[in-house]
Amino acid sequence: MITKGDFFLGFYRIFSQNIRKEGEESMGRWVVGWLIGALFWSGCAVKYESFEPTAQENQKVKTLQKELLALSPEVDPKEAELIAHEAITYPKQLANSYNLISPPLFHNFLVNAGIRDRGLCYQWAEDLGNHLKTFRPQSLKIRFGVANLGENDEHNAVVVIPKGGSFSEGIVLDPWRESSKLYWIGVGSDPKYRWKER
Repeated sequence: MITKGDFFLGFYRIFSQNIRKEGEESMGRWVVGWLIGALFWSGCAVKYESFEPTAQENQKVKTLQKELLALSPEVDPKEAELIAHEAITYPKQLANSYNLISPPLFHNFLVNAGIRDRGLCYQWAEDLGNHLKTFRPQSLKIRFGVANLGENDEHNAVVVIPKGGSFSEGIVLDPWRESSKLYWIGVGSDPKYRWKER
């Protein structure tokens, strides 16, 4: 595995050799290359040693469970707790499997450049949504939402709705937005996106 130190040392050696060989006119080209390399390594790796929830995550599970229960009096408390727990903790497994780099737009760049295999917002949504569906909740339904379909800022996420409820009543579950730390909000309350069912 190449470390940042190895990368910068190698880059420095190439840079200094080429300056001596080609003269100062090549310096601008190598400075640009150096800056691109520095940008590449400026992202932070997101890696989890444990998938068990922390004390802070346990509190988030309780908060999300309450919000899921508030969707309808028919929501099963055990299902709400299970969905909340998995929505908070499963993205940690996805982060490791994606070899995640933060911030999210930088990870998108790496995926689009072929340096990473997965981790675009629609992949987060599909992987989390399909995982939640394996528990076969009866009082909650797992849906997929999209905002700005077909535009450069298209975004995808999971939406949980109560059984018999409408999409607009749901809660958006978005692990992409904060690099695996679950962000959630009501479908109609999102300050950044206007959600539609996908």
